[in-house]
Amino acid sequence: MRRVLAISPHLDDAVLSAGGRLFELASEGVEVTVFTVFAGRPMPPFSPVAAYLHGLWGLGDAPVVHRQAEDRLAMSLLGVAERHGSFLDAVYRRTTDGEGWLIGMDGVPPEGEHEPELAARLADTITDLVGELRPDTVLTCAAIGGHLDHRRTRDAVLAAATRGVPTLCWEDLPYGHRTTELPALPEGVRFTASVAETATDPAWEAKYRAIEAYDSQLTMLWPNEPEFRPVFDSHATAHAREHGLTGRAELFWNVGFDRL
Repeated sequence: MRRVLAISPHLDDAVLSAGGRLFELASEGVEVTVFTVFAGRPMPPFSPVAAYLHGLWGLGDAPVVHRQAEDRLAMSLLGVAERHGSFLDAVYRRTTDGEGWLIGMDGVPPEGEHEPELAARLADTITDLVGELRPDTVLTCAAIGGHLDHRRTRDAVLAAATRGVPTLCWEDLPYGHRTTELPALPEGVRFTASVAETATDPAWEAKYRAIEAYDSQLTMLWPNEPEFRPVFDSHATAHAREHGLTGRAELFWNVGFDRL
């Protein structure tokens, strides 16, 4: 049986960016697993920005438990398996020296904060997961928009034992609705050809229902545009058209490794 491993930074990223493709793969009989990296359950005290988000989400004292339940529902709607990593979201992490919170209320981490120990543990975890599941293809984020956790996830995937396994990066949505700029990759790694993957109407409906399963996140994602479907439809139609296709498509890039 063919296997695909999708490695997502947060509990919603894979669905937002590649939910249609994941549904199509599962419908074709592919064994699809979505591993969410930063799905660990934090303990108090919480950073000011985390406390603010908890209030916005309205999830009480155990927000990640609720968000994991949302994710299980979303994945079931796509027909794929989910796994949750134990790494903490950036809003729950401290700086490497332990003296402050990694993310302030401005949402920007301190300049030069590289988290080398975390990067190594992430790469080891993904290496072990690839060894266990033996996927034929690995999907992850391109880190469009520059979110710290997206960059950590992408770079860990590229540093892990994925050589010889076709690796594609998806367009991070909704960030990709606002920018077309591709981010820089680690030395020796490059984006190659873009791939627009069209999906059927049932796949798009499944994706949208899966997005709606993340009920706690919808107000944060679209504070001024509660009806998100037209935005996705327009964006996806443009991708298909730009690649000479009809219908609606999600965008991916193949990844090439220059170093041995």
